[in-house]
Amino acid sequence: MNRLFFSLLIVWAARADQKPSAVSSRNPPNIILILADDLGYADLGTYGDKINQTPHLDRLAKEGIRFTDFHSNGANCSPTRAAILTGQYQQRWGIEGALGEGAKGLPQNSITIAERLREAGYATGLMGKWHLGYKPDNSPLRHGFDEFVGHLHGATDYISHVDRYGRMDWWHDEKKVHEEGHNTALITKHSVRFIEKHRERPFFLFVSHSAIHFPWQTRDSPAHRKPGNRYESSKGKLGPHVGTPIQPIVRGMIEELDDSVGEIVSALRQHDLGKRTLVFFTSDNGGIVRMKGVSTRDRISDNTPWRGQKHGLYEGGHRVPAVAWWPGEIKPGRSDATTMTFDLFPTFLAIAGGQTFRTDGVDLSSHLQEQTPLSPRLTFWRNGKSKAVRWKNWKLVRNHEASFELYNLDQSPDEKPKFNLIDARRSVADDLLNRLADWEKQF
Repeated sequence: MNRLFFSLLIVWAARADQKPSAVSSRNPPNIILILADDLGYADLGTYGDKINQTPHLDRLAKEGIRFTDFHSNGANCSPTRAAILTGQYQQRWGIEGALGEGAKGLPQNSITIAERLREAGYATGLMGKWHLGYKPDNSPLRHGFDEFVGHLHGATDYISHVDRYGRMDWWHDEKKVHEEGHNTALITKHSVRFIEKHRERPFFLFVSHSAIHFPWQTRDSPAHRKPGNRYESSKGKLGPHVGTPIQPIVRGMIEELDDSVGEIVSALRQHDLGKRTLVFFTSDNGGIVRMKGVSTRDRISDNTPWRGQKHGLYEGGHRVPAVAWWPGEIKPGRSDATTMTFDLFPTFLAIAGGQTFRTDGVDLSSHLQEQTPLSPRLTFWRNGKSKAVRWKNWKLVRNHEASFELYNLDQSPDEKPKFNLIDARRSVADDLLNRLADWEKQF
């Protein structure tokens, strides 16, 4: 049996092992996906932070399921978003890094979860960051969303809404508009409006926050960019952030993000939608702990206990906080299962009772509702020369241009170099290298 067939057999077996959703034959629930940007694993109180005040997310985690081994498909913005929307490895769509100026974006022939849920009778809306194509003809409305309010680029000024190329970037559907307000507040306002507007029918709401991505600004911050001002990170131009303590600003952004979650859940309760709505919260990648040109007197974000940060493929780059909340359907608890953002596509589709659709992800609906164990499976990451593969507790990783390293995450969850087993367990390393090579042949 060749290795590629064996790898695919494991993935298909994992899918087949999942039971149909317990609610698929009843009235479908609303689904809200809240995606933070660059939020670190330990930036929330429920994950151990002692500084940031996050009572709303902490409550969701207490009343729902808190994941300890949940991963973003990418170590930066666009790849994870592509994987979430398509339920497939982002490499299938040619999106492996954050999309820059001139990028084609998510291809029109992709099939997104928004399209599938709309076919199942759902109203669909995306509020916030898109980062999967910068031209209006490749906007969220061309990928299954009925409504869109937000920005197309990856990092706009939170106050002026000017993107890193010096252009205004705030849209209502496919019309550029001037709307005053901080990104987080506006995303929240339009999310609540969407809930109120569609409260009488099933809806899928993707709340795609900018926070806590650079530029770091709370609602009380001044605008950093004006139209015509370009941000050139390659030249180290970090504007007002140079040499200033960032952590207090980041704390404010995290707490504003938590307030947003509180407002959205409050809107659900106000309209008696709590027991009819699945809310899933996570981050698009790990946090930035340190950045060149920014004060090193304090951290920016916190990925404790994992090594590394955004862009890298140590655990800190892709192991992220995740919470599932659905009163009456999800019992409070914790999941230690290895899960990923592209699992949300088949999960949402199963819960909605939509037609089955083959994806690279795994349906988590019975895991969420009935605590059904998940079968082991191979998982992969790639970002240029950085690569990683995971099988159970074994992880083979090459971060940037370094050599491959092998870790047993039970023995060294923080991937400390002194626990690198690449030479001591050569047979395991070779097997994972072969599986990684087989996976790469698909693209």
